[in-house]
Amino acid sequence: MTLGSESKRREQNQKNAVKGIMILERLTLTNFRNYRGFDLEWSPGVNMIWGANAQGKTNLLEAIYFLSAYSSFRPGVVGEMVGKSGDFFYVGGDFISGGLKHTVKAGYSLRKKYALKLDGNVKRRLGDMIGVLNAVVFSPDDLFLMKGNPEERRRFLDGEIAQMSPQSYAVFQRYHKTLRQRNNLLKELRDGGGDSAVLAAFDRQLAESGGYILWKRKEALDRLLPLTRLAHRRITDGREELILSYVGGFDFLKESELRRFSLVQWQDTFYDVLQDLRKEDIRRGTTTFGPHRDDISFTVNGDDVKKFGSQGQQRTATLALKIGELELMKGQRGEYPILLLDDVLSELDQDRRTALIGVVNEKIQTFITGTKEQDFIHRFLHNGNGLSIQIAGGVVLSSKSV
Repeated sequence: MTLGSESKRREQNQKNAVKGIMILERLTLTNFRNYRGFDLEWSPGVNMIWGANAQGKTNLLEAIYFLSAYSSFRPGVVGEMVGKSGDFFYVGGDFISGGLKHTVKAGYSLRKKYALKLDGNVKRRLGDMIGVLNAVVFSPDDLFLMKGNPEERRRFLDGEIAQMSPQSYAVFQRYHKTLRQRNNLLKELRDGGGDSAVLAAFDRQLAESGGYILWKRKEALDRLLPLTRLAHRRITDGREELILSYVGGFDFLKESELRRFSLVQWQDTFYDVLQDLRKEDIRRGTTTFGPHRDDISFTVNGDDVKKFGSQGQQRTATLALKIGELELMKGQRGEYPILLLDDVLSELDQDRRTALIGVVNEKIQTFITGTKEQDFIHRFLHNGNGLSIQIAGGVVLSSKSV
C-alpha cells in the first residue's frame, strides 16, 4: 500500500538524510505474529499506529525492531513471532542511511532458522546484519528498568553496544558460550573430576571476550552519562542530578587508572582476577566474576533510584536514559536512529510528554502506538509530514497523511 505523495516523501527523505536521520521507507511482512501479509510505505516524520488492544500495533514495532537487533524487545524467543499461516515469518524493509538507500530481508523458519539478505547479498551471520538499521524502543516495560533485575540493565547496555559496534555481537556470543563451558567444568572439578589444563584454556578465552565486554561497557557508559545527565536536568529544570555508575567489573581500581587502560590491559586484568578466584570458583562450581554478574546503578541527588526513588523519579530517569540513548547513537553513527514508542505516552505526565516531544519533533522518524488518536498527538502531527493508521486484527482499517 502506497500512501501520500511519493515525490513529496522522496523529497523529504532526502532532506532528512542530509540532516542525519535514518528513515524506514517501507515495511513488508509475511506470517509475522497476527499479520498474514503487510506492505506499507511510512512517513519520514511521525507515524501514529492506533487501535484497540491486542490488534497488532506492538507487533509492527516489534517487526521494525527485529530488523535492527534480530530479536524482540519483548520477553520470549524469536520462534514465537511465527504466525499461524506456516512455520516461518518474513520481514523486509527499505531504509535510507547516510543518504543511501538499502534493503534488508530477513526470514526465520522453525526448521531452517535465519535467512538474511542485505542489498541483495546473502549474509550468513547475524553479526553482519545487527546495527545496519538502528532503532531505539521505549515501551512500558522500560519504565521498570530502574526497578528490575540487573540482567535487564545489562541487556539494555549490551544491546546499545551491539548496534553501535556490530562486531561486538560475536564477542557476546563467544563469552556466554565459554562461560557455560567453564561453569560445567568447575562443577566437575568440584566433584573430583575434570581437567585443570582445560580450565586454564577456558580462563584465557573468557578473559579475552570478557575483558572486551567490560572495555566496551565502560566506553559506552562514559559516553552515555553526560547525555543522560543533560536530558535529566532539562526535564527537571535543573532540580535533580542523575548519575549512572557501573557496578562490578574492576571497581577495585581507581577511575583514573581505568581511563588509561588499553583493551589488552582489560583482558590481562580479567585473567588475573580469574586466577585469584580459581579456588573459590571451583568450590562454588560457578564463575563468580565477570560481566554476567555486573549492574548499572542510577542515583538522583545521591539517592539510589531503585531503592529510594519515587515512581515519578524512576520514570524521569528512564526517559532521560532513552533520550541519552538517542543522542549517543547520533554521536556514534552520525544520524539519529528510528524511535519506537510503544504506548508509553499515556504513561507519562504532561511535563515528561513535552520533554519527549521536544526531542522528537522534526529530528527523528518516530513510530507511536496508542489506543486512539489522542489530542496531544497532534503536537507531533501538525506539518503534513506524518501518517496515522488504524489497525484491527493485523489489518490496516484506515490511513491518512496528517
